[in-house]
Amino acid sequence: MSMPLKFQFQFAGVDFSRPSSPYRKWLRIGLMSLAAVLAIITYVIYLHHITHRAQPVMHMVPAVPAVPTVKVPKPTAPAPATAAMMATATATGATATRLADAVKPQVIAVGNVLVEAVEHVATATKATMTAPVLPVTRTPVAEPVMVPIATPRPVSIKPATPRPLRVRTDQDRLLMAGQTAMASVIELADKYPDAYGFQAGDFLSDAKLGAPMEIYTIKEGVREGYVKGQPIKPLLKPAAKWVFPVMMGSHICCMVQVERSGHDYVPGKGSKSLAMAWSKIQEQWPAAAGFHPLLVVNPEVPGYYFTVPELPEQNLTDTVEMFYLHPDPSPAEVILASWR
Repeated sequence: MSMPLKFQFQFAGVDFSRPSSPYRKWLRIGLMSLAAVLAIITYVIYLHHITHRAQPVMHMVPAVPAVPTVKVPKPTAPAPATAAMMATATATGATATRLADAVKPQVIAVGNVLVEAVEHVATATKATMTAPVLPVTRTPVAEPVMVPIATPRPVSIKPATPRPLRVRTDQDRLLMAGQTAMASVIELADKYPDAYGFQAGDFLSDAKLGAPMEIYTIKEGVREGYVKGQPIKPLLKPAAKWVFPVMMGSHICCMVQVERSGHDYVPGKGSKSLAMAWSKIQEQWPAAAGFHPLLVVNPEVPGYYFTVPELPEQNLTDTVEMFYLHPDPSPAEVILASWR
């Protein structure tokens, strides 16, 4: 075209055919660039809305600590120059629309690239936001403490002394046999208390076992050679028999006998009559007066005898004599003569 290139635009009654100033030229370029950028952003938002409309995704947004409120200053009235620029932008809106149509293919290509970038950023943001955030806790670390260890002093250990074995003596075994004999008497006395010297109101559990009294005998050859007036006490020998008084308080209820057989002590029966006779002997010849009666037996003759060595006449008397009205001790030669 030979004629100079001229464009005439009629917009809102303004004629742009006359040459423009540099200021107006740069203003038009800025407005066109702004319109292009706005169009691109609008297109990107539209494509993003279409691609993500079918499958809405809900993300768990972690709790964000409250942000302190910041006071925003109130907007002030636009300056006069800014108002003029806004009016000019409104006047050139149609021109920007025509330019956007001209560059539409290039904008679409750029938009596709931007959409892919935005989707990549959204995917990365989704993965970052959905990943669980674990609280970081600080585990206290125990510091080693140096504790002084006391060195034990050497202790001299003495060898343990072997405990001596306890051996039951003859006296222990004798006492055990007496307790066994008493237990048998108490068991029978529970049914027949009077037969063993107990009264109706006695508590059998209160019965006690007295000290043992040894019983003596006179050998057969000594009995035959006895002479009247000869002392009896030197002739007495242990008979391997004992009697225990079963007492209820100070009262002798009965006597239980224990006999030695070899190395054993055999419990015997209880005798109420012997207890009664012995009580009378102690009453007539008490120990407080200096008398010490002794029990004597003859293995070949049943029953018990007694002698009081402190009497002036040597005596040996059957315990049955004590049940008479006026008991008297018998001469020793008479009894010993009856044993021959």
